[in-house]
Amino acid sequence: MADEKSTKIRRIETVKAKPTTKDILETTVSQGPFSVLDSAMKEGIQIFIQCRFNKSLLANLLAFDKHFNMVLQNVVELSGNDKGDHKERTIRNLFLRGESVIFVVKLKNDTE
Repeated sequence: MADEKSTKIRRIETVKAKPTTKDILETTVSQGPFSVLDSAMKEGIQIFIQCRFNKSLLANLLAFDKHFNMVLQNVVELSGNDKGDHKERTIRNLFLRGESVIFVVKLKNDTE
């Protein structure tokens, strides 16, 4: 009987605590493919975003999620077509739906 109790105690002690969802998300953001966005956001480095419908954005990243939805600040939108018509406009704050994102590039820091 005493041997059975000590076995149960050992089993309980060897079971590791499950990581929380917050721990998992923090690990994947800081180490996975989102680490580029995470570092650009934390360091305040500008990013280039190529979007659907021949639009591209230069902006500072304030927030993002796993769907590539982004909150952007100081946005310069560049658009053009095959005829050579190019337009540029500035937007102070923008929420970008991840569905329209093709790719994202972290631009070099001015000090590099």
